[in-house]
Amino acid sequence: MALNLEDQLGYNLNRTAMLFRRELIRALRPYEGMTPEQWQTLNVLWQSETALSPSEIREITLQDLPSISRMIKRMEDNGWIKRGADATDKRSFRVELTPSGRKLEKEVPPALLGHFQEILGTLSEAETRALLKSLKKLRKQMEDSD
Repeated sequence: MALNLEDQLGYNLNRTAMLFRRELIRALRPYEGMTPEQWQTLNVLWQSETALSPSEIREITLQDLPSISRMIKRMEDNGWIKRGADATDKRSFRVELTPSGRKLEKEVPPALLGHFQEILGTLSEAETRALLKSLKKLRKQMEDSD
């Protein structure tokens, strides 16, 4: 006897992730069509004290290197990032923020919080903390088994 999809954790995680991504794309649309992967990369650059290599970006976004190259090119074209020399590897480069990319730090996070406020507001603070803790635990388990 097959299990009801609605009662399966994997189905619900995948479906929720797909719906959340759709909402994230909608929320990012005003920012030159910024993608979720570009937002993730910018977010890490906002928090980082150093520039990132394409390999470090790959670890964050889980994309393949050809996709990373295309994403970096689009982000450069939008003026959010620039390539800099890699002091340890002359064949590679580092990705760093431009002033325009840094400026987005003041605009994008509040816009996203506003967009998702109603959706995420259906969870209590305790439910949000518990869900986040469980998701981090599952993610760590899957990353460790890689």
